[in-house]
Amino acid sequence: MESQELIQVLDIAELFRGLGFSDRFFLTRQKGTQAFERLKDYIQKQSEGNAILLCFPRDQLIDVSFIDETIIRLLEDMNIGHCPNCTLLLQGLTPDTIANLGAAIEFRHLKLAFLVVELTGKWQCIGQIELSLRETLNLLAIHGSLTAPELSEILKLAINSASNRLKRLYDLHLIRRDYEVTNKGLQYTYYFWKWTE
Repeated sequence: MESQELIQVLDIAELFRGLGFSDRFFLTRQKGTQAFERLKDYIQKQSEGNAILLCFPRDQLIDVSFIDETIIRLLEDMNIGHCPNCTLLLQGLTPDTIANLGAAIEFRHLKLAFLVVELTGKWQCIGQIELSLRETLNLLAIHGSLTAPELSEILKLAINSASNRLKRLYDLHLIRRDYEVTNKGLQYTYYFWKWTE
């Protein structure tokens, strides 16, 4: 199955319509709390393993408090099993919003990360993850998919180390995986997301 078939596109401005926001300013913790409930309700209806492409309006401004109360809180809920296990792809964020997202994660010393993506196919990982995991994520983006034996061969790592890196990226909700049963047991294949045609 192709990765893009698992991506649900969500227009953030449309989702939050009626909450008293302007088209592009998302500010304050109080407003974030209202927005979170609507966002969580949408996520609860999605299937495990999907990616949700959150499309933000052009030239938006989102402050740290709003970010903390919405997408960061949502990812924290996923980590403790209160939401389906999904990947959040953030599209259309301005440099200021990206800086606020990084600041919100860093200020609370959270072990969280998000994929910020562009229509051109460019992406960046914002958050607190180790260099070894960033290296693995970059390789996965280049190759499209990898198994632990393949990663082990590329990086000259022990199979267990390669498997651990891929599993940790999966647990961070940054990649997806499928599995098949082989004569050697369960074989996982990990995939980077494709959000462009």
